[in-house]
Amino acid sequence: MRIHLSSAWESVQNMEEELRAFFEDCRRQEFSGKEMLAICQPLIWRIRLARVKKWCLILLPLVVIYLLWLCSDTFAWWSSAVGRLLLIQILPLWDWTPYYNAKCLIPRAQSVQEQPPPVGRYETLWQNCALCDTWGIATASNVSYSTLESEYLERGLPVIVTDAGLEMDIVNLLELIEKKSPQWLSSVPCDVSSNLLLRKLFNLEAALDKIHSWLGQSSNSWHLQLRNCQKKAVKASRLFLERPYYYPFHLAPYYSSWLLAVHQQKREQTEIYVRGLVLVQQLSGHFEVVLHPKNPCDKGVCPSLRMRLNAGEGLVFSTDIWSLSYGLEKPHSKQSSLASIFEIDWQT
Repeated sequence: MRIHLSSAWESVQNMEEELRAFFEDCRRQEFSGKEMLAICQPLIWRIRLARVKKWCLILLPLVVIYLLWLCSDTFAWWSSAVGRLLLIQILPLWDWTPYYNAKCLIPRAQSVQEQPPPVGRYETLWQNCALCDTWGIATASNVSYSTLESEYLERGLPVIVTDAGLEMDIVNLLELIEKKSPQWLSSVPCDVSSNLLLRKLFNLEAALDKIHSWLGQSSNSWHLQLRNCQKKAVKASRLFLERPYYYPFHLAPYYSSWLLAVHQQKREQTEIYVRGLVLVQQLSGHFEVVLHPKNPCDKGVCPSLRMRLNAGEGLVFSTDIWSLSYGLEKPHSKQSSLASIFEIDWQT
């Protein structure tokens, strides 16, 4: 091997000596650049051809391997297996695991802006507290949704719509459910509060049957609060809970609906958790409704807004700032108080 290497090295040195002598001889004979190029052209082409052959010998196996990888599943599987074994073998010499788990091989130098902490259920951004510049609640009638959105919702202000026009007593509601949406009775509601049945025995059909049997009896007082959260239940509730005229069809359908009913019973303020754009419709009787500012706006910055919703009126607000509670201080001797609530995903 040493003899072969030394002979190859000697041949390279001899070739360099011959080329040097050749160029010296050409200078003495004062050949021009064009003449030198014409003389050396065969040699230049041979050098270039040798380079092309060299790169072909290097790239051809790689191309063949790539084509086999694409066309042969067996070859691809065996190549992956061999590659994994090789990576495991070199792991003691080079820890490549950070690059394997990294999302980006080259880290970016720019700083990443920290995201604000998520807002809790009863919290809001402190910047929203600047929107509480009113000590009352506005009223509107014959109003479009675009007006409600631009003048009230985008500013975080609740508004009572005096001509919502959705009036219905408990008798008509029961008849409408039986006629248009009997499948709703088999759904399982959420956030149920009622004195009609024990919670473990509660189901919609039994509860409504009991209400129907107690109609006209002045001795029985009851209340029912429930939320439709299952997709099928929400869909079924749309058949008997009408939408007000200012609820446009281009807005997303409500993802959750509430039914609040009280008969001849005083109810303390009860807070219910609602989210997004909230539409309250007073169908019969009345409820005392309170909107509470969320933390940190409740620290003497924003007032609690108290109002009475009468039959045919509606309340529209966003839960970005406000949480909701309802009650009944002076129940009617004969008429039930009935209201529906819609929760809508709302992005301005």
